[in-house]
Amino acid sequence: MMFDITMSIVTYNNEKIIGKTIKSIVEHIYDINYKIYVIDNNSTDRTCDIIKEIDGNIELIENADNEGFGKAHNKVLNKLNSKYHIVVNPDIVIENKVIIDMYNYMEQNQDVGLLTPLVKGIDNEIQYLAKREVTFIDLLIRRFLPGFFKKRQDYFEMRDTNYNSYFKVPYATGCFMFFRTDIYKELEGFDENFFMYLEDADITKRVNKISKTIFFPDNYVIHEWQRGSHKSFKLTWVNIESLFYYFKKWGFKLY
Repeated sequence: MMFDITMSIVTYNNEKIIGKTIKSIVEHIYDINYKIYVIDNNSTDRTCDIIKEIDGNIELIENADNEGFGKAHNKVLNKLNSKYHIVVNPDIVIENKVIIDMYNYMEQNQDVGLLTPLVKGIDNEIQYLAKREVTFIDLLIRRFLPGFFKKRQDYFEMRDTNYNSYFKVPYATGCFMFFRTDIYKELEGFDENFFMYLEDADITKRVNKISKTIFFPDNYVIHEWQRGSHKSFKLTWVNIESLFYYFKKWGFKLY
């Protein structure tokens, strides 16, 4: 069956938020023909039980191990039969017709391969998640010196755009990525060498080589941000490994 939209959500011990996320999507997708794939990375809490209780066109895939972000999303590549595919984080909440609005924009702009929406926090403040090209200095500042070099951080986060118009994005956030499915499949999804972190920068860069990525200011999603790498040494190390791989793949850029 051909769907208008497919979605994939990767979960790992997300029992506190996953029900809210999926229900918000189902409630606000209206007349669009959709299917949601949830790929669980061997959660040890009630995540899978909660997903099974939700009404909607949902397929749960339960991995035996934690396969990471990109590899888990790629589990459904061969299943996708849709016009558009959305990669959704388990901490996203939909409270309006943003999916419909983005669908209509993509229908009218065939040259766009990836669309990234305005993202707000639960406090209704904008999260500045569209970024310029990845550099070592910018990632170093964001991770270890977040209270310093504000002008540089603002530049990296493209705040000069004011996030109130359409613009091309070198590095789109992975929390909500609205792909044209044929582009996503041509790229063979995410590079599985990234366990987690910077796979979104990588796939944006690859999209922009064959199509373009555009910021969509007309509507928004809510992101209940889970900043795991700032809380865990293990995740910090995963972040560093991703950084080294990214620069090995694309070349080192200091600033």
